[in-house]
Formats: sequence, C-alpha cells, structure tokens
Amino acid sequence: MDSRWDEKQQRRQDKDARMIELRDMLQNVVDEMENNKQKAEADRQESRQDLERVIEDLRQQNREQQDLLTSLSQTWRDDCERYHEETVNAVKSTANEQVPFNVQGYLDEFSRALATEVRMLLGEVGKIREERRALQHEIGELLCLKSKYTPGGEFEPDWRPPAPAAPPVDPMPPVPEMPEAPPMPKPGWRTVHTRPKKKKKAEQQAQQQQPVASTSAPPVHLMQQHLPQDLRGQLTRSWATWQPDRAALTPPSVEPTLAVPGRESPGLFGPRTPSNGSMYDRR
Repeated sequence: MDSRWDEKQQRRQDKDARMIELRDMLQNVVDEMENNKQKAEADRQESRQDLERVIEDLRQQNREQQDLLTSLSQTWRDDCERYHEETVNAVKSTANEQVPFNVQGYLDEFSRALATEVRMLLGEVGKIREERRALQHEIGELLCLKSKYTPGGEFEPDWRPPAPAAPPVDPMPPVPEMPEAPPMPKPGWRTVHTRPKKKKKAEQQAQQQQPVASTSAPPVHLMQQHLPQDLRGQLTRSWATWQPDRAALTPPSVEPTLAVPGRESPGLFGPRTPSNGSMYDRR
C-alpha cells in the first residue's frame, strides 16, 4: 500500500515538473515574440524617419529647381527684350541715315491692297451663302415630299403600323373520308323499236296525185316519206318513245287582218277644201 502511494506521489511530482518546464518554455516563447515585435516597431520608426527625410530632400531639390528655372526664364526674357530694342534702334538709325521713308504712305497702300482682297473674299463668302440657302431650300422641298409619301403623310393618311404576327394556328384535324356514293339506277325509259308497216295502195295513189294547197300542216306520214332515211328513223324513235320532235313542221300562225282607214280625215267640220280652190270661189 505504501509502495503504491509512493509511486503515485512520484508520478504527480514528475507531472508537476513537466508542467513547470512547459510553462517556462511557453513564457520564453512569448518573451521572444514580444522582443521581436518591439524590434520590428523600432525598425519601422527608423525607416519612416528615413523616408520622411528623403521626401523632404526631394521637396527641397524641387523648390531649388523651380527657382532656378524661374530665374533662367526671367533672365532670358530680359535679354531678348534688350536685344530686340537694340536691333530696332540700330535698324531705325540706319534707315534714317540711308533713305527717308513715309510710314503713312506705306500703310495707305497696304490698306488699299488689303481692301481689294477683303472685297474678293466677301464676294466669295456671299456666293457660298447663296449656294447654302439654295441647298437648304432644296433639302426642305425634299423633306416635304418625303413627309407626303411616308406612312401617315398626305398620300397615306390612314397608315397604321403593322400588327404583330398572329400566333400559329393549330393544324386542322384530318377530314374523314366520305363513303362512296351508291351507283345510280338505270332510267325507266326504254327505246322501243317498231317494225315498219307496209304501205297501203291508197297511200301510194295519194302520193301520185298532185297535193292540194291547204293552210293546215301536212300529215306526219307524208312528212316522213319526203324526209331522208336517217331523219325518218329519228322521227320514228322519237314518236315511239313519246319524245317531242324539234324538226317537225308547225302550222302557220293565222293573224287577223285589220282594215286600216285612209290617210285623209273628213275633219271636224266636214270634208276639207281642196288646196287649189278658195272659199270665196265656192260661194
């Protein structure tokens, strides 16, 4: 029992020793990190100071260069003005010594030449302005004509924009097939072929005799004798089938005879007086 207690105490002491050692190591790490942080902050401050110093030096150099350029430009301007004045004075003195000149005459001559050029330029400008006005007028006429012919204009006042396309129409269902019609029945009319009858002797004698004029239509059998064979057969078939014969002769129409009075009228008060006479002669 004591040995077990001793082992337990020994393990506890070892564990405490390891914890103390681990705490010391962690503290050392934290201290080193803090030292590194302080060193980095110090280096940053030093670099910032160095950077500010460099920026200040650059600004100073910029100011010096600006002052130098300003002084150079001012000096150059002063020198140019001085040289110009010296040159003008030298030319004037030389010109007055050699040939006297009239500045006003030169100015007048230059003004006259310039006036001629200006007059020509103004004429060209006026011509261009007239061409511009003509082009604007033509463009206005074309736009007016276009507005008349465009949709909604004078010639198409009722124009409307095209309506949107209609949705596609569903296809129609297939048409069912119609049943076949039954065959037509045969007509009830039948053509009856009659046998030709023998001519009688009386009919032959009547043919030989001279026909008598009459207002009535001739008999049908006489008409058939004088007709050709094909037409006779057609007549026979038409009479046999009770069909009207269009080639048959019709009796002449009898119209009443009207008695038309003479053109001379007795007049309202009796017969008229002859044209070659006079009423005084009749008395």
